[in-house]
Amino acid sequence: MVLTPTLLLAGLTALAGPVMPRGDGEIPAFSRKYRVGCTRCHTAAPKLNVLGEAFRLNGYRMPATEPMPRGEDVIPLGEEPWRDLWPRGIWPGELAATVPIAFRLQSELEITRGTDGRAAVNFRFPDDVSLLAASTFGDHIAAFLEVEWTQEAGIRVEEAKAKFQSLIPRLGERAVNLWVGQQSLYLLTFAERRIDRAGRSLYLWQRFRPSDVPLRVAGTQLEAPSQFSLAGTQPAIELNGLITPRFYYAVGLAQGAGTGKADNNRHKDTYYKLRYKFGGMRLDGSFGEGEGPLGGSFGQLLDRSVVIETFGYFGSEPVSRTVDDRHRALGVSARVLAGRLDTGAGYLWGRDEAPWGSSVGALDRRSAFLKVEYLVWPWLLASIRAERFWIEMPAATQAAGPIPSSGFGRAAFGQTHFLPGVTALLRQNVRLVLEADLYSTFRSPSGRPAPNGLWLRLDLAF
Repeated sequence: MVLTPTLLLAGLTALAGPVMPRGDGEIPAFSRKYRVGCTRCHTAAPKLNVLGEAFRLNGYRMPATEPMPRGEDVIPLGEEPWRDLWPRGIWPGELAATVPIAFRLQSELEITRGTDGRAAVNFRFPDDVSLLAASTFGDHIAAFLEVEWTQEAGIRVEEAKAKFQSLIPRLGERAVNLWVGQQSLYLLTFAERRIDRAGRSLYLWQRFRPSDVPLRVAGTQLEAPSQFSLAGTQPAIELNGLITPRFYYAVGLAQGAGTGKADNNRHKDTYYKLRYKFGGMRLDGSFGEGEGPLGGSFGQLLDRSVVIETFGYFGSEPVSRTVDDRHRALGVSARVLAGRLDTGAGYLWGRDEAPWGSSVGALDRRSAFLKVEYLVWPWLLASIRAERFWIEMPAATQAAGPIPSSGFGRAAFGQTHFLPGVTALLRQNVRLVLEADLYSTFRSPSGRPAPNGLWLRLDLAF
């Protein structure tokens, strides 16, 4: 019923590039650079397929095992013999022959429940406008930039990072890489909205902040100052690479600092990530002997594999002049790729030692989450994600509503969250998304009603 006007809009975008952007995977700038379509690196774009993820980890270059696409000409910044003259000369580089930028425009119809429990219908035209730029600089250096305008935050730099690949060639290609800048940490790619999802809503464990939990202690209202969440992009230095073609690691130093960009204490946060893939395309983009892509995949690069991931994040945020809230989170997930079916489950545990100051106690959070996605047709992706999320705090506190007891001397609040969605590609760079945000159980420390919502989104990239 909305298909006809949407198709008219699609007709107005005939000059758009052929790839939907999502984070620092493949974007229209790379499509123009390598002269390839969406399905080379995406399954129902912008969801990255296994080759797209290898492309991202490889510093925006096609893996050596892939036939090199017909790319654009480049402008050399020096002659090849200069390599032999180094360090007496400058190592040659290159520039893309075209300006490597792209744009993304998102508009949506939004139906949400407010804090008073009443539904509101909003036209967010547009909701989000993004400028994306990315390029390689020779064989081992690349950069990515995402500047975003939203109605809530205005203009902000989401990501701005440089990638230095294969720093120690003797250890092998992609063994040691250095990524520096404002960046998403991609703690679990299984749950990362910038890599592997159809809609925009996050899991609750990703967007949770200690400031979401107000308390009353002996009649006094306490607010947790920390705005930190695991989902935000932040300044970071990360070393990553492949120990084997199937075993990925990363360690990093991050700024933390909640929603701010300047450091708010004298400590840097630390994190690690580990990933192992059984079967299918290896993480370096290659296949084992006698293996190859699955057949009967409608032109998509599908896979049959199991991916295990884990991460740890350790940091602190100041809650007063003398007290830092030490926080940590540990997560694990298992993902199964079976042709058109992509499913998996994960678990997260997190703790803030002193979010309201030194005299109240710790705040714990846990999440058990899963997802199921199915590629109905090459242009139609159905998905559902679910999560059971709960927080626990000292039982001596009071909140703006009844506190159900966990039976372990702690006050517990639980939420059961569902995110069903359907993505339809009207063109490879024009998509229509219907997504719901639903709660079957919602107990909040603030006493607010469940923030159920429904979105119909038109998303264009060019």
